Amino acid sequence: MKSECNLPDNSFEGRWIHCPRCHASLRDRVLGNHEYLCCGRCGEQVKSMRPGQTMIAAWAFAMAALVTFIPANLNPILIFSVAGNSQENLIITGVRALWMQGFQPLGALVFFSAILAPFFYLASVSYVSANWTLQLRLPFAGAALRLAEALESWNLLPVFAIACMVSVVKLRTLGTVSWEPGSLWVLATAVFTMLTIQCFDRKCAELYLEGVK
Repeated sequence: MKSECNLPDNSFEGRWIHCPRCHASLRDRVLGNHEYLCCGRCGEQVKSMRPGQTMIAAWAFAMAALVTFIPANLNPILIFSVAGNSQENLIITGVRALWMQGFQPLGALVFFSAILAPFFYLASVSYVSANWTLQLRLPFAGAALRLAEALESWNLLPVFAIACMVSVVKLRTLGTVSWEPGSLWVLATAVFTMLTIQCFDRKCAELYLEGVK
């Protein structure tokens, strides 16, 4: 098992790498654990050396989030009862309600940030992390990494989970609210997602992909 984020099988001492911010060239070097290499022009952290366990953890957390993501979307989060009428609420329920009430752009935004973006972010991180952890050369890993970078800021499932808990306070002034098993799945997915974001080392993945080209 790897103990550091190193390129596989070949030495990269003395090669040239580029700053992702200003594209300045700088000479690569082997780093010790928790050391980092900064761009001399703009100060951007170009490379860091952290224990490789973070990439393994990112893969584990992303896979766990994908597993819990399915029941989180298929099971009701809560049941709201008022005047004898009850309604089960799933994640998609809010999207459908916004759409039916004429707020199509807002409904599309909620669907993208609470369902679509989280799923593809977790899937792409899992794909890239598996590529690094298992020392594979899977196709389209670079595209998956770019997709993960693009979707990370749109992955608002943890925010959705917090919003659900806050909304219950208001709903209880109007009727009766009971939590359903789906709420636990949403909470688990949100926690695993946040852990994935914390553990995923983008620069480590970039260096690996450059090394296997």
